[in-house]
Amino acid sequence: MKKCFLLFLIVIAGCAHGMDTGAKPETYAVNAPKGWRKINTPKYYMITKDGAFLQYALIQERPIDKPFLYTKKKLRPGMLPQEVAGIVVDELSTDRTIINFRLIENTLASIKGNQGFKLLFTYKDRDGSAFKTKYYGFVRGNLYYNLRYTAARRHYFDKDEKTFDKFIQTFRIVTPQVF
Repeated sequence: MKKCFLLFLIVIAGCAHGMDTGAKPETYAVNAPKGWRKINTPKYYMITKDGAFLQYALIQERPIDKPFLYTKKKLRPGMLPQEVAGIVVDELSTDRTIINFRLIENTLASIKGNQGFKLLFTYKDRDGSAFKTKYYGFVRGNLYYNLRYTAARRHYFDKDEKTFDKFIQTFRIVTPQVF
């Protein structure tokens, strides 16, 4: 089951959302919470406290003109946050590795001065394990950023949700964007 779940994490974190960062360096910085460790991945920033099978926080960036994997939709400059959120929800709901996707909340949010959105949703993996995700996203220049926290629905999500909220407050863009 752990191998299947690890494969699931890799798919949902990278391929499932078409979140390929390419070969360029990250354009953001963030401070990991005390007691959390970084998981080495070449395509996104991922940290966990008790293991990625229980909870993780993840940050990704992707070019807005790169189509999403399942919907083939692209983002474009000037899109309203709710339009971007709609495309992300479409992508999540058509992802075959996400079972019983249930959107709980879709609201506007500001992420360090960037106008975006917040999603809260639940799903199960192919083994039937239940997860909950808090997902923030925004477009800045020609990049789409998403910051998310995913954890086992029982115990772990509630246990570390406030830590994630503090973690994203440390997020900052560190290189100028092309507009």
